[in-house]
Amino acid sequence: MKIKKTIKPAHDKMTSRSPMYIYATEMVSDYYSCLNLEGKRVLSICGSGDQIINAFYFGAREVVAFDINYNSFFILDLKLTAINKLNYLEFINFFGSNLIDGSLEFGLYNKLKVFLSVKTRNFFDKLYKEFDYKGKKLIKSDYFRQRSMFDVLASDINYYLKNEKEYLKCREIVQNRKIQFLQLDVNDILTCKKLKGGFDIINLSNVLNYLTGKTEEENVLNVLVDVSRKINKKVNKDGVFFYYSYSPSIYKSQRLIPPASRFEIIKSINEINNFKFINKRFRRIGSESFDRINILRSK
Repeated sequence: MKIKKTIKPAHDKMTSRSPMYIYATEMVSDYYSCLNLEGKRVLSICGSGDQIINAFYFGAREVVAFDINYNSFFILDLKLTAINKLNYLEFINFFGSNLIDGSLEFGLYNKLKVFLSVKTRNFFDKLYKEFDYKGKKLIKSDYFRQRSMFDVLASDINYYLKNEKEYLKCREIVQNRKIQFLQLDVNDILTCKKLKGGFDIINLSNVLNYLTGKTEEENVLNVLVDVSRKINKKVNKDGVFFYYSYSPSIYKSQRLIPPASRFEIIKSINEINNFKFINKRFRRIGSESFDRINILRSK
């Protein structure tokens, strides 16, 4: 995996060494299934790696991964290696059938470590040593984000984990893929010299919800207008960029909904930048609530 680094943190909740996600907390397969990824060039937040793996699964010809959190590279490398080297049941045992029951079993890690990049192997070797080679202690540690509030199965989030057949299909797709990873802040997408060319689809995950965490209320719209305008300049003609919004029901009040997920602010962003806006909703499995993606494109 090709790694290039450009670092400029922009917000306080996501940093260059934040805890890792074991799985995405978004309905990744749901939103990719309604976007035509076949043959497309995709730029995506790395996160747990699921956004990258699913993009390939749904037909992307190239996926460039970026994240302010360098640790996300390690989990992506580990997950891709696991898909290639572990059988379906071993993978589910290792990472878990949901967001809280993974084992990171050391015996399975030993099957993978020789195939990992040197940086990833050194990183996880140190973690296993720190936790006495007990994977369950490691996965419950502060090195990973604990997401027990999201009561979903990994197979609901990721179509490549629906069953063994889809898992093996995914293995064929990602085998021998060369993936570029950039440690990159979302504000620097346009100016990053390592990020060559335009993209048909840019997946920002929910990063815009973190972007204005310390911004004064009167400046929030200006910040979001500016960053969305810059990102749009990296989108190819007829391409789109999008970001994720969780159901308002997970917040205690309307006031606490992140600015980027409030419809009145989204409307203003699109009017000022002359964007066309589409939103797609997805029911969270086991819930009556809906999440959505906000899709933006030039008119």
